[in-house]
Amino acid sequence: MDLTFLLVIAASIAVFVAAASEVVKRTTNLPTRYLPITSIVVGIFVAVIVSPYDYYTMVIAGAVAGLSACGLFDLTKITKE
Repeated sequence: MDLTFLLVIAASIAVFVAAASEVVKRTTNLPTRYLPITSIVVGIFVAVIVSPYDYYTMVIAGAVAGLSACGLFDLTKITKE
């Protein structure tokens, strides 16, 4: 498995992670500073559940999907404040 394969999986999962994060944001009173962490956890969960590939690859793909769904810029912006 190469990096291209990992990024393709992460890009396909990122759509579902973004939708799930938006649902969490609108239905709960979760502070916005916890949304990037929520996106990463949801990304890892979705990647491990739906994929037939090895566990470690899917954890990394899920984390990348969560970071891309919430925006890496937002994560650095929140930690600086």
